[in-house]
Amino acid sequence: MGQIKLWWRNLPISIAFVVCSLTFVALALFLTHLTVEFASRNMEEIQLNYLVMELPTEMTGDIPDQETQGEGQAGEEFVLQLPEAFFSEADRKSYDAYQRLEDAAAILWYSICLCLAALVFYLGKIKGPLGVLNQAAHSITNHDLDFQIHDVGQDELGRLCHAFEVMREELVENERRLWNSIEERKRLSAAFSHDLKTPLTVLQGHTDLLLSDLPNDALTKEQLLASVGTISRQISRIHAYVNTMNSIQRLEDYAPHPAQVSPQALEEMVTETAKMLFPSGRLAVDNHLSAPYLLLDLEAIGQICENLLSNAARYARERISIQLHQDRDSLILVIEDDGPGFSQKDLQYASLPYYRGGAVDGGNQLHFGLGLYICALLADKHGGALQLENRPGGGGKITVNVRCV
Repeated sequence: MGQIKLWWRNLPISIAFVVCSLTFVALALFLTHLTVEFASRNMEEIQLNYLVMELPTEMTGDIPDQETQGEGQAGEEFVLQLPEAFFSEADRKSYDAYQRLEDAAAILWYSICLCLAALVFYLGKIKGPLGVLNQAAHSITNHDLDFQIHDVGQDELGRLCHAFEVMREELVENERRLWNSIEERKRLSAAFSHDLKTPLTVLQGHTDLLLSDLPNDALTKEQLLASVGTISRQISRIHAYVNTMNSIQRLEDYAPHPAQVSPQALEEMVTETAKMLFPSGRLAVDNHLSAPYLLLDLEAIGQICENLLSNAARYARERISIQLHQDRDSLILVIEDDGPGFSQKDLQYASLPYYRGGAVDGGNQLHFGLGLYICALLADKHGGALQLENRPGGGGKITVNVRCV
């Protein structure tokens, strides 16, 4: 029974309609035959009941004997036709009822079976999937995506239900991305506001100093120039913060444009970037890519490599190692350095915007702690992710994977 149900669920709708119709037409034909046979048998019984009775003398001459039947009527069947008036009232009504049943049997059973065929076809092939689709549409309209459309067959409506499930999953993913984007913007705004407090506080302090001491000529020329210089540097710092915010906003709205890139071109781009950012150290580039080409946005990959290598060059002592390999449909980029590695706090927060950690960066005021955040953002745009860890022998290790097919 289970195999029959599975076969029926996976049967195409057009074929199921034909099968259902032919089945019930055959059933109607069979029932019509039984009904006609039943009516004919009962009509014959009524006639036979009168044949065994003694017939009136005026009718005996109408009944040919067997010898007369054989003469001149060979091969012809003799059928006794009793006059309707000869029956009793009850038998005449029964005889008429059976005759009407015989005449109406085909229309009656074909009508009933066609209605049953339509009902069975609707209940077996249409009602279930339509109910599932209606419930799914109602839930989506009410912004309730916490449901799942189960397998309802492999026919046309079953594939439509599967398409609805794919759409629901995509809506859930879009909702998740939208929520993460909103949360990320909140964190970014909070970090930006926090980092702006320092230059604004410095500006406020020097402004108050100038307002209070300038009217009294209490400031020397050197003190005045120092205050103005400090204000100028803080204004430049604020401008740099604003520019980074604009850059991040553009990256969040950025859509990848992949194109075919050869492994050799990718290796050359990574090597040139590493030599430019780490000219005095030792570089090791291992290219394990064997595919003839990769489908990548080379500009975005170049920006990822530049940020990762800049971060590695900031902390590396003597050596940076770069590895390129492919895992199914993803490009794996691994960058290792022999520096101090990541602290536990770094591992948790280093990919957040405006995080600079506790390491010394050589007084570089242009370092805003956005490199790893940009890498994580671009990797996510390419269907990948960023992973931070420490090497067993010491030093930091950053792994980025992006889709390349």
